[in-house]
Amino acid sequence: PAMLFSWAENGSWDNSSSAKEQHPQRRQHDYINIEIDTALAYAPSMIKAGLIYDFSENKLVWEKNLEEQFPIASLTKMMVALITMEQIRAGKVNLSDTVTISKEATYTGGSRVYVRAGQELSVSDLLQAAMIRSGNDAAYALAEYIGGTEEEFVMLMNEKAEDLGMDNTCFSNSTGMPMRSQEYADNESTAGDLLLLARDLVKYEDLLDMTSKSTEKIQNANGLYTYSNRNTLVEKYAEIDGLKTGYTNAAKYCIVATSKRCDHRVITILLGVESKRTRYNIAVNLFNNYYSSIGLGKLGEEFEETADAN
Repeated sequence: PAMLFSWAENGSWDNSSSAKEQHPQRRQHDYINIEIDTALAYAPSMIKAGLIYDFSENKLVWEKNLEEQFPIASLTKMMVALITMEQIRAGKVNLSDTVTISKEATYTGGSRVYVRAGQELSVSDLLQAAMIRSGNDAAYALAEYIGGTEEEFVMLMNEKAEDLGMDNTCFSNSTGMPMRSQEYADNESTAGDLLLLARDLVKYEDLLDMTSKSTEKIQNANGLYTYSNRNTLVEKYAEIDGLKTGYTNAAKYCIVATSKRCDHRVITILLGVESKRTRYNIAVNLFNNYYSSIGLGKLGEEFEETADAN
């Protein structure tokens, strides 16, 4: 049997008992009903939280644990990117600006592009390294450049989260790395909050030009370093152009993926997936089943082959 996912968009909550029984914690209005293929039947049990959102129609199609808080690992860098892009749009920062790498930035650990202290790199270099390779050193360097210190930048991150209505999100650092002190919690958010962030990010076409790259290069401590995109879906499917993956032991495998097929943009978010392969398989299945349900076929297919199906 096919799974029926339904949702729709509105700013108010329906508190009626019948609504709570059928769709707890969902906004009720203008329902969109779609049939989801049986291949997705396993998905809800293999992720902690997730959603499919039709950006072009402003519709939340399916969700699980929309407002439940989980660690988000390197999905954190989406907020670093948003603040950077807003600073650029405001004329306060340029992609060509030169950033001097601090010793602190080189001590971040985890996923890095291995820049060296004292090295000078552009904002563009660092933004791409943070979003494509998930370079913690690059994200930290951006945070210091824009905020003055990482601590000040984290304050900007939390302020921006509040502005966006990300009420269940808290940032403790700019990288998504686990906090070493028990005094501070790891960065946490919800699928619903991350959607608010992603909706703003996909409006920046120049950022999507970056996150859609399969590889990029940067000068690091050892010379010219060619790195690959942590989001391997961008190489496999031309329609997928972002946004960010993440992993820590606590967060498990996470992804905020976005695709644009036949000018129809869709965002898929998955949190707490047990394996990297499962993360990608579920994301692709969600995209394919939703696009098929609205008559746009599957990722990688010629549209003409499927246009008459519905």
